[in-house]
Amino acid sequence: MRMLIAEDDSALASFVKKGLEAEHYTVDVSADGEQARALGSEFNYDLVVLDLNMPRLDGVSILRHLRIRKPSVPILVLTGRSRVEDRVQCLDLGADDYLVKPFSFTELSARIRALLRRSHLPAESVLAVADLKLDRVERRVERAGRRIELTSKEFGLLEYLMRNAGRRITRAMIIEHVWNLSFDTCTNVVDVYVNYSTAQIDKKKVGQLAAAIQVAFQQMGAFPPSANPTLKDLQLPDKPPFPPQSALPRAEENGDLAALQHELEQALAQEIAHGEVALRNGPEGLVISLREIGFFDSGSAGVKAGSQTAFGRIAALLAQRPYRIRIEGHTDNVPIHTAQFPSNWELSTTRATELVRLLIVKYGFAPEGLSAAGYAEFHPIASNSEEDGRAQNRRVDVVILRQSPPAKPSPGHAAPPSQTLP
Repeated sequence: MRMLIAEDDSALASFVKKGLEAEHYTVDVSADGEQARALGSEFNYDLVVLDLNMPRLDGVSILRHLRIRKPSVPILVLTGRSRVEDRVQCLDLGADDYLVKPFSFTELSARIRALLRRSHLPAESVLAVADLKLDRVERRVERAGRRIELTSKEFGLLEYLMRNAGRRITRAMIIEHVWNLSFDTCTNVVDVYVNYSTAQIDKKKVGQLAAAIQVAFQQMGAFPPSANPTLKDLQLPDKPPFPPQSALPRAEENGDLAALQHELEQALAQEIAHGEVALRNGPEGLVISLREIGFFDSGSAGVKAGSQTAFGRIAALLAQRPYRIRIEGHTDNVPIHTAQFPSNWELSTTRATELVRLLIVKYGFAPEGLSAAGYAEFHPIASNSEEDGRAQNRRVDVVILRQSPPAKPSPGHAAPPSQTLP
């Protein structure tokens, strides 16, 4: 499903976009009111998320226009305006839902699913080919009643093929719809990705789904057919129908976290510029360093209310793949003693545990992939002799671990945490 986010706050728009893409939606973003109105009028979006405070053309005007041009598209107003009068006006003008900022992404996601359930007929929300079923609202794929886990792009690719069954489609159409790219930017991404995506369904036997997708791509000329069976003749293959060298490795399997680092740098550009977040590579993986100045009050373990959105952007990116994550609490060498925390070690440990709790409870991370530790003042990344250095040492590091475990330390020597090396 394709959605439009009309939001002029680039950081918030990026956060919502990443979160929705992690749930297999295709998302377009507009930070300009006139552009948002044009996009909403031109394209057939399944849902529009609309901010009221848009530049050049306000959200109320966009709402009026879209409700006339696209009377059936669900529109969710996401705004900082909390007055009853604003809610009544938007609902009377045709908005289907109204959510006030600040908000929980899980609530936004649930409201979107509710709107999509109400706006789509059963035949449109659930696609079926033989015993293969794809639920566009619940984002579920089943083959003969067995759940199949797909990544965002895998889901989008399969959905697009099933929605266009029997139609002539081209590589360019798939690239533009599923990848949101122009055809010229990547010539063989479809060929390579279909090899990769179908192989993820079952590493030992790809099965009927992979063969069905192969047939579809052969019929539309995406790559030369080596054989061209019909769907009714498909049997469970003994080996994948694609050459294994074409498959793309997952980031967590080859330890390459460069793509994730690039996405984090973009999503956290403002926090990085203000010195609240730092990214670096350590011997065990990628380190996201959350400085106390941006994320915690002095002597407190709770994440500041103003930093919840930034942490949510981090969680949205990490949720897209099953990384193993270790969260490490650190402080400087100035002893503390408060009513709640009598020592640095207890404060840093509690901070690390609190972030683990947020990832599990609020963002739905699997507990088995998370761990927490409190190192206190023993592993600084800057000098403790100056306040600026101590401020850098008061931090919580989120370490994205590579698949390969680190080398075991020699007897009598403790293995240092990833933060000891820049």
